[in-house]
Amino acid sequence: MRTFGVVLALLTAAAPSAIILAHADPAAHGENAPAPRADAHAAAHAPAPTKMHQTFDIIRKDDKIGANVVDIDRTADSTTVKNKTDISVKLMYVEVYRYQHNCSETWKNGQLAAFKSQTDDNGTKHVVEIAPSATPDKVTLIVDGKKSEEPKSIAPASLWSKDLITRTELFDPADGKRLSVKVKDLGEETLTIQGVKHQTHHYQLSAKPPGDFDRDLWFEGDELVRMKMLGSDHSLIVSDLAK
Repeated sequence: MRTFGVVLALLTAAAPSAIILAHADPAAHGENAPAPRADAHAAAHAPAPTKMHQTFDIIRKDDKIGANVVDIDRTADSTTVKNKTDISVKLMYVEVYRYQHNCSETWKNGQLAAFKSQTDDNGTKHVVEIAPSATPDKVTLIVDGKKSEEPKSIAPASLWSKDLITRTELFDPADGKRLSVKVKDLGEETLTIQGVKHQTHHYQLSAKPPGDFDRDLWFEGDELVRMKMLGSDHSLIVSDLAK
């Protein structure tokens, strides 16, 4: 993202239906008793669907300038993430900068299956989309109507999951720019955010060419709880988990 724009994308469990299989007893059920379904064991051990709603406060120079809302919906084999960021920077009550970003991504068995974002960066608009490719090991990245063939392993640098920082093929979810990111592991840290303690792991991302995608990230498990970056004026911007 550019200037003060902060692009993040981050994560009530419903218990799976219990499946009980009785051992076949020919005396009780007869020779024609139906056999258990082959997929019953897998269904019984499938992870429970989960949904998570998160709101991050975006702070610059001790002033709240916006919010990032992330909704993550996980099922047995897929994850859908919806991310909305809204930023407004004012000077003497006059808005001098506006940033709006809406994004949706779908993952199937750890593979990006669908992606679309719409961004208005202070009047500069972008639409980014991932579409299937005719080549099996490729996907089509569409940025403002321009298409390119990219590796199927490509992923948005939306950073809602710790897994995303380990990916080698990344693109900026706001404008589709390809990213080469180096990750530095800074170890475990205890953070207190809005009175709540979090046992986190700290990572530092630096992009090539260096500049506006450099940031520090703190994850609690797989869940992002804090991000820090510098704006174009070198002011510190912090996104903290609010709820």
